Amino acid sequence: MRGGWLSLKHCPRLGLPLVAALGIMLAASVSVLPAHATGENRLGQPAGENIRNSIIANWPPPADLTDVKEVHVQIRFTLDRAGKIVGKPKVTMTGGPQKTQKAVAASALRAVLRAAPFKNLPMDQYDVWKEVIINFKADDLGH
Repeated sequence: MRGGWLSLKHCPRLGLPLVAALGIMLAASVSVLPAHATGENRLGQPAGENIRNSIIANWPPPADLTDVKEVHVQIRFTLDRAGKIVGKPKVTMTGGPQKTQKAVAASALRAVLRAAPFKNLPMDQYDVWKEVIINFKADDLGH
């Protein structure tokens, strides 16, 4: 794991076997970092793992969409000390057709909202994990 970025490729128990077992046509790659990720302020491993695992468990990426592997969705949100989302998450979409962007963004946002409140976050690191950026990318199973 480098620089606070987390992805399924670094966690075999949540990678392709989980996706295949669920019968999903796409594998999810989700990375988590704090909104102020610079130098040593990167999201700590326990907090990042807890947030990422909760979201992955709630995110079946939409299948059968045109150019879905080109779509990147980023969701920014703030958490209170109880791990609840404060306010409305900000969603940014890039790549691929607009219809596909909207479908991936909607499923990613649903996953974030279903996963909250996030549990087992280290309270002594609240200043690090209170603002979070989640990056979603749908890759085909061939990768």
